Amino acid sequence: MNISFQKGIRKDNALLLCGWSNEEGKEFQEQWMGPRLSYPLNYDKIKELENIFSIFDREEFIGVIQEVRIEEDRIHIGRFVIDPKKTGRGLGTAAMKGFLDFIFEDDRIQSISLTVFDFNQNAKRLYEKLGFEIEEVIENPKRKYIMRKYRDKG
Repeated sequence: MNISFQKGIRKDNALLLCGWSNEEGKEFQEQWMGPRLSYPLNYDKIKELENIFSIFDREEFIGVIQEVRIEEDRIHIGRFVIDPKKTGRGLGTAAMKGFLDFIFEDDRIQSISLTVFDFNQNAKRLYEKLGFEIEEVIENPKRKYIMRKYRDKG
C-alpha cells in the first residue's frame, strides 16, 4: 500500500467516481457526499467541487477527499470515499491517516473536523480510531455528528 494525494481530479477519474457512487445508490452517495448534491452524481457536479484531492494507491485512483471549509486555524474535511470494491483492505484508514498528516504539515492548522451520519458506523469507528471525538450531535433530519481532531501536542 502506497497512498498519495493529488490536488484536483481528472475527468476520467471523476467519471469512475460517478460510476462507483451511482452503482451503490442514493443512500451511499448521501453517506459520503452529503445531501447538498443531488443523486445521481455526474461529472458537472464533481468539477464544481473546490479543494478536492484524488487519492491513489501507487498509480491507481481509489477515491477522493475534500477540504470543505478552511477557517483560520482549522479545516473541515468531507466528501471522503474509497472505491466500494476496495473497502475492507485498510485503504480508507491509510488514506485518512495520510490526509490528516498532510493537513497538519501546516503548523497553523490546530484542528480538523468532519461530519458523519449515525448510520455510517464503520466511518465513525474509523474516525474515532484516528483520534476524532464527537463535538456536536445534530438531529435534523438524520442524526449526524460533528467530530474534531486536535493537533497532537508532540
